[in-house]
Amino acid sequence: MLHCKLERNGFSVCLALFRDVKNAKDIKQHVMNGELEMTLLNTKMVTDPFQVLVAANRAVCNQRQARMTTKNVHSEVLFCLSPLKNISDSFRKFGMSDSADSVFVVIVNDTEDKTLHRLIEIIDGQQVAVSDVKHFCDETLVKKMFKVTDEELSVCSLTDALVSKIASKEFVTV
Repeated sequence: MLHCKLERNGFSVCLALFRDVKNAKDIKQHVMNGELEMTLLNTKMVTDPFQVLVAANRAVCNQRQARMTTKNVHSEVLFCLSPLKNISDSFRKFGMSDSADSVFVVIVNDTEDKTLHRLIEIIDGQQVAVSDVKHFCDETLVKKMFKVTDEELSVCSLTDALVSKIASKEFVTV
């Protein structure tokens, strides 16, 4: 688990990674019903926790400026992570599937970890270090989705390329 303060705006973000998840569909239903306020990400699309922090920071900024594209800050995190402009496509590609066996979780402003503790109570899976997400990532799929070229990768890492694309999403179409 990783806790970060987004210094500029005073918000906090908690990141957690779970593997061997056996009840993804149930967890997703809790989120969709509003019982758990969090983002559930497809681990195949995450190269590094920093990538997610950049998307979370952008989502929080959008919320503070009343410029969100989605209904809440947690869905905005997922949308900001995606290079796609279509919300449904973003959820389908970057959100956790019902049959997932791993999940990368983002929780905004859970200052007392109540939401995280509730998740830990109901998830049937093992929590691991968020830095382990690199072992779940499908780099080929990520490169294709974000249209990252070998030329880009000759001058920066895959995570750096993704972060640049996330930061410039509203200005550049991938």
